[in-house]
Amino acid sequence: MHTRVVIADDHLPVLASVGAAVSATGATVVARARSPDELFAALRDVACDLLICDYAMPVDEQVDGIEMVHRVRTQWPQLPVIMLTTMSNGVLLRALLAQGVRGLIDKAAPALELHAAIRAVQEGGTVVSPDFAEAAAGWVRHTDEPVLRREIQRMLERGRSPGGIAELLQLPLSCVERHMRAPDRTASNAEPDRLACRDAGSRRP
Repeated sequence: MHTRVVIADDHLPVLASVGAAVSATGATVVARARSPDELFAALRDVACDLLICDYAMPVDEQVDGIEMVHRVRTQWPQLPVIMLTTMSNGVLLRALLAQGVRGLIDKAAPALELHAAIRAVQEGGTVVSPDFAEAAAGWVRHTDEPVLRREIQRMLERGRSPGGIAELLQLPLSCVERHMRAPDRTASNAEPDRLACRDAGSRRP
């Protein structure tokens, strides 16, 4: 079956390079989007078999990040998604995989990696960039704690409850609440938070 692909990124050079990788696999780009609103409109308007999108496309008050992914997976649960990102936070990477994202690809990776990921997902596989593999396998060892804190704050600002955030990110509620209270700090200074989340998370089934 010929694969129809929607690609979304707010940077034109990335759209071009992703489009080239798609074409190299023999698939066809049927729509391009540069914002979450454009992405949702494209998914409603065209039939597609694969979505390749940036994790964060911040435009005004439009939903992006984990909330955008959640909405895509809720409205189009059968649509395979490859996520492009530079984020290496283990909690968020694991949340994306739990949402059903089939590919987590480093935007800085060579084009051949995306090409291989498209092939693998077309064949029913799940692919994680080598740079993300350790963080995705064990969220305790993430190193960009401020990224998680900012994501939690953004979800709060968009009206999601602490309990809803905990469920979406598969974190103990106490860990979410700790990030709500804590100031934005460097990863090295965030060690106590990370250890507390680890201890709580280790008791999860």
